[in-house]
Amino acid sequence: MKKTPEQDRFAGDSAEERLETLYFMAEKYDEMGEKEINPSLHSLSQVTQRYQSAELIAEGGMKRIFKVYDARAKRPLAMAMLRDDAPEDLRDPFIHEAWLTALLDHPNIMTIHDVGVKTPGQPYFTMDLKQGDSLRELIEKLHAGDRKMQARYPLEALLQIFIKVCDAVSYAHSLHVLHLDLKPANVQIGEYGQVLVCDWGLGRVLGGDDLQELDRMLFNPDLLGSTNLFGQIKGTLGYMAPEQLAEDMELDARTDIYGLGCILYSLLTLLRPLTGDDEEILKRTKDGAIVSPTERTPEREIPKSLSAVVMKALATNPAQRYGSVDALRTEVHRYLTGFATQAENARVLKQLSLFYRRNRRFCLTLFGSVLVIVAGAVGSFWKVSEARRAAENTLALYEAGQSDLEKMSFKNAESIAALAERYQFHGDQKRAEAILLAALENDPANEFLLRELGVHYFILQQFNAALPYIERGMHRKDDVCETTRIYAGIKVDDEKLSAPQVVDILQRVHIHEPLMLSILLQDQRQRFDLEERAEILEVYLQLINPDWTDGWFEYDAVASRLRMGGKGLWRVSTQKSVLIGLNPRTLDLSGSEVEELWKEIDTAVETLDIRGTPMTKLWPLKRFVHLTQLIISPGQLSEEQLNPLPARVKVVEKNLD
Repeated sequence: MKKTPEQDRFAGDSAEERLETLYFMAEKYDEMGEKEINPSLHSLSQVTQRYQSAELIAEGGMKRIFKVYDARAKRPLAMAMLRDDAPEDLRDPFIHEAWLTALLDHPNIMTIHDVGVKTPGQPYFTMDLKQGDSLRELIEKLHAGDRKMQARYPLEALLQIFIKVCDAVSYAHSLHVLHLDLKPANVQIGEYGQVLVCDWGLGRVLGGDDLQELDRMLFNPDLLGSTNLFGQIKGTLGYMAPEQLAEDMELDARTDIYGLGCILYSLLTLLRPLTGDDEEILKRTKDGAIVSPTERTPEREIPKSLSAVVMKALATNPAQRYGSVDALRTEVHRYLTGFATQAENARVLKQLSLFYRRNRRFCLTLFGSVLVIVAGAVGSFWKVSEARRAAENTLALYEAGQSDLEKMSFKNAESIAALAERYQFHGDQKRAEAILLAALENDPANEFLLRELGVHYFILQQFNAALPYIERGMHRKDDVCETTRIYAGIKVDDEKLSAPQVVDILQRVHIHEPLMLSILLQDQRQRFDLEERAEILEVYLQLINPDWTDGWFEYDAVASRLRMGGKGLWRVSTQKSVLIGLNPRTLDLSGSEVEELWKEIDTAVETLDIRGTPMTKLWPLKRFVHLTQLIISPGQLSEEQLNPLPARVKVVEKNLD
């Protein structure tokens, strides 16, 4: 019989050697079979280093965040580690933060995946890799006028984000855990609606039925008090509750409610609740000197009901705040669903108005039914009255004569234009346009209205739309008409003018002050570059102050500081505030001839310098709700002249350089 290759392989081997060869072949077969049949199992078993390709993506304080690849789970994660120069005493609090966050299993709280020690004395924990912006970054983009963000995040969307934050904090409170560092920077907003509350490093476990078990799992709650290991305040100034600044005050759920109130404040105003240096913020936090959202940013038209909710959450006395996060969440939800909030203490008329909004169809149906009944009762009387009115009007027109009829028509057109201008001043351009179009539909040949509609489009920088109306309207050959023709040939209507082009237009139409103001205000609404706004504003002020030829105008957008002065500068605004477009926190008018600022009451000026100015009537400054410091020259104003100032305003005397 012929031998097989396998039999030839064992030829000459002893029985013991043959058995050893068979075992070796069996092992190789098992390995090859496992690799071919279960490649994923084989791949996982080969992983010797779980976290790979570390890339530093963030660093702050004593912590560093890396983007790593989890070779076992086949996904990117974020890994937190202490910096190499971090003190030894921070290692335990770092681990406690990881344990505490891992305990909180909620869809709106960052998930911890792993906690360990990478090298001797170097702890780490891994978590979800954050996608998107922090809430602080989102607020900054909205404040800068990012149109894409404004369209994506109207007030209702921001309030939905806030509700999710409340859900996360409420869940943590149910486990007797406080966050104690709630602020927009610690909330992550995902691209697809995810909301995550992060950074529980200052978290504290309160007493409860399972305190001992939590203490054993996590840490001693007293380890992370209101101050850190170096004796500094532990938290974020401007978002800390007053009780966090005092060592002898106990913290509870209402401390986090204060932090939530700060977040809601920033969502409504797009500003921090308190500004200034650390010492000033500390004092204002303890004193409860926070300006309400409606007063802080009146131009944003914040609902009074939500402003009342914020101020209740920010009460200096914890007992006056909401008793739980759920109570605060319910207030915001009531607003979103069309109900009055408890904080605003709404009156009957407000309650009825909200009822109508929630049940508009029912109310309209009921009203319609009543109207039909009433209409049937008064129909005959109305017909008689209408006939009588028509006869009286006909007689009046006959007696007035043709010239008087023309005057009456012109007067009516002026009233319509005045109404449209009012809406223009408040930024409601669509309603202003609708009024003028409706009036022209009734009187299409009215040259006054044609001119007004053309000027309306002119203000909107839509020169091609403006040209046919201006050419058919009054004053067909003036500088406005000529400027319209020039710019209709330069740009299309959906493009915006550059800053030098706006300056050129202001100089061309400078004899029309109200038109210049309207152009400036509309341009500020759609121009988001503060330096360009300042460039245009300087020229506008020069045009309304023709003798201001040797002065100065300095604007620092970063420091939010505006300094202007010199002989001949006596007017800052005319019919409406013009400084609000720059919103300076510090306004230096020293050396100018400005006598009053009553049109600028809506600006957020905190420091005002009027040294060397003729300003003596200070009663308008009572309306400057942000003002905390007034700088004057020694002996410039008497005590009687300073009396109208609110108590919060500190008067500082300095010599004029």
